[in-house]
Amino acid sequence: MKRITAILLMLIMLVANAAAVCAEAEAPIDLSAASAALLVNTETGKTVLCMNEEKPVEAAGLVRLPALLTICRAFDEGRLTCDMTVTVSSEAAAIRGTTAFLSPNERIKAEELLKASVMLTAGDSIRALLQALYPSEAAEIEAIDLLLSGLGIAGIGENSMGKGRQFTVSELAKVCTALSESGSFRKYSSVYLDSLPHEAAPTTELTNPNRLVRHYSGCFGLATGSVGSSEYAGAFIATRGTTTYLAVVTGLSDSASRFRLASDMLDYGFSAYRAITLDSEAISTPAVRVTGGTANTVEAVIEGSITALMPVTETKLVTETELAETVEAPIEKGDRLGRIILKNARGETVGEIPLAAASSVSKSAFSDRFLAVIAQWLHINNGSAFQAEPHEAIVSQQIVRIYLDPPEAFHVI
Repeated sequence: MKRITAILLMLIMLVANAAAVCAEAEAPIDLSAASAALLVNTETGKTVLCMNEEKPVEAAGLVRLPALLTICRAFDEGRLTCDMTVTVSSEAAAIRGTTAFLSPNERIKAEELLKASVMLTAGDSIRALLQALYPSEAAEIEAIDLLLSGLGIAGIGENSMGKGRQFTVSELAKVCTALSESGSFRKYSSVYLDSLPHEAAPTTELTNPNRLVRHYSGCFGLATGSVGSSEYAGAFIATRGTTTYLAVVTGLSDSASRFRLASDMLDYGFSAYRAITLDSEAISTPAVRVTGGTANTVEAVIEGSITALMPVTETKLVTETELAETVEAPIEKGDRLGRIILKNARGETVGEIPLAAASSVSKSAFSDRFLAVIAQWLHINNGSAFQAEPHEAIVSQQIVRIYLDPPEAFHVI
């Protein structure tokens, strides 16, 4: 285990992932038509726009997204395969709402059910795949609850399809972000038109109800839903360049208003901010001295990358490197040695990332230390690591200039 000197205090993994304070009164666009709304940058987790983001609301068909995420994870992990044949139960075929028009006892490939599940959030397809995965609904709920727990969200309730469960848009955003990272989901999430062959019935034409997939540049999903004729909800994700935004809206009075508000929110994000990933090669870090080890120093390397959400007009970033001047052996590769803090031109922290040991350093034996003392006395440098007592942390600063391309022209629906 690492024994870093007390000067290294608190090393926080990713401050950039903390949600921004949301000042609803100062929102640059009007969100009041919705019961709740949220715009988040997925690279940093930073909230850009929000209203009632922690208020449980009626989410319509979006309540099926946790079940869909469970299915997509199963495909990603190979627990479900595209060439599997699934027999549709009477219970799955009886599900109402948006469906793929499956029939009881119909035999169909799992990939076709995945396609309908992702494109339409089709209830019969999702349930048929859940039943192919688990022996009972209780087991389905347990699996979904475990997945939600990992995202910091309370359980699905008494129905694996989410019936009766109210979600906050903040919770839905976490589920949608996880879905967007699934290869199985991405395989069909941006498909607008397709078809589903049936064993003994006409082919079902599949049309993605998410109009933004077709009309909004960069949109590759996610889902829509409605309750009656007065509660329209949707989650929409789009990427332009290296920046991705997710908009979640609920409680709109009609379908067109839902798409219009989501488009406005996405437009605002792309026009006002851009996600910047700082290249680790742009940052230099000094080696850290080692006491009581078989080497004099250990290299400090960036563990991961720094991504920050910056105004498009921002052209300068400053990195502050906090690094221990000395650490005590033994040191394991990957042990924390310090951190790099990313600040904007106004001195505000926009991200940070740990610095880790590039290699292991063993604790030296008594004979090594004895020889080191003799070498010091004789003014000989034999590569040993006998050093003075630890000092305060070194803080260094670098300026990194980021030049952004002019914003693209955005299509608004």
